[in-house]
Amino acid sequence: MSKAKQNTFLTGYFAVLALGTLALGYLAFSSSSAQDEAKEAYETKKTRLNSLLKAPIFPKPENVEAKKKQVEAFVGKVTELNDSLRAFESPLQMEMKTNEFQTKLQKSREAIMTEAKDSGVKLPENFDMGFGSYLAGTFAESSAVPRLNAWLDGMESFLRILISNGVKQINSLSRPEMAFEKEAPAASDAKGAKDKPAPKPAAASKAKAKTETASVALLPEDEVLDRYPINITFTTTNRGLNDVLTALAAPNSAQSPSFFNIRVLRIENSQKLGAETSTLIEVKEEKDEVDGKPFKRDSVFIFGDEKIQVQSGIDLIRFPQPKVAEAKK
Repeated sequence: MSKAKQNTFLTGYFAVLALGTLALGYLAFSSSSAQDEAKEAYETKKTRLNSLLKAPIFPKPENVEAKKKQVEAFVGKVTELNDSLRAFESPLQMEMKTNEFQTKLQKSREAIMTEAKDSGVKLPENFDMGFGSYLAGTFAESSAVPRLNAWLDGMESFLRILISNGVKQINSLSRPEMAFEKEAPAASDAKGAKDKPAPKPAAASKAKAKTETASVALLPEDEVLDRYPINITFTTTNRGLNDVLTALAAPNSAQSPSFFNIRVLRIENSQKLGAETSTLIEVKEEKDEVDGKPFKRDSVFIFGDEKIQVQSGIDLIRFPQPKVAEAKK
């Protein structure tokens, strides 16, 4: 007689194990089949939903009214978002004249120079807030004055953020000239200009245009926001840079009329090497900055007390009034 027949416990154990394995295999197969069926049903419903969303509206008054309410609700949400964004920025001064802008620019420059002097902030020679050509006597185009004024307001608030947050020196400050600063002549004013017939689009261009029309239409950036670039180099401390970045990241309507976007940021530490451990420390008697009591300083900063030079490209961001599309007749 075999040992398996003699040991009834082992026989029963292996029998139960075999039955359990078969049961688990059946459950796994059933779960896999159910998952495949659920996935297939989901994909079918998803395809059906997408086709319904892309299909034209069935010409029923109920469907047209429902679609109209959906569009109105979406427009309301977008309008609410635009209003909340514009609460942070001052409106464009459309009635401002060229001479008024020149006068304001001069006063803003003098105010920033006074605040910088009072705070111990060194400004670059011939400081002009980036508007040197207009300070030198060049008059701005009347059509560009409102946007130049907004740029000046943003520049002024940006400089105040630097001055009030521990910046030691503004090494350089500039801004590029934008296209809107030069008023383009009207097409009808060009002498001897003749309208040339538009070239016929090639077959590839037609195919590309058809593909782009079929895709989701995106508005160009200049219809959504305006960028006013600033290029600046300034010297500060680690704590000062942290305070400046915090202020730029969370502006409010009282502090700045614009949003700020940091386009480029390069930081260079004035202390290239760490302190030598063998350096002798000279014990000096100093006064505490808080209570004014004298004490003996027997240590030095290894890091954290050095100055850093920051080179940055920053965009002032404003959100213009949305353009209302004319209804097609």
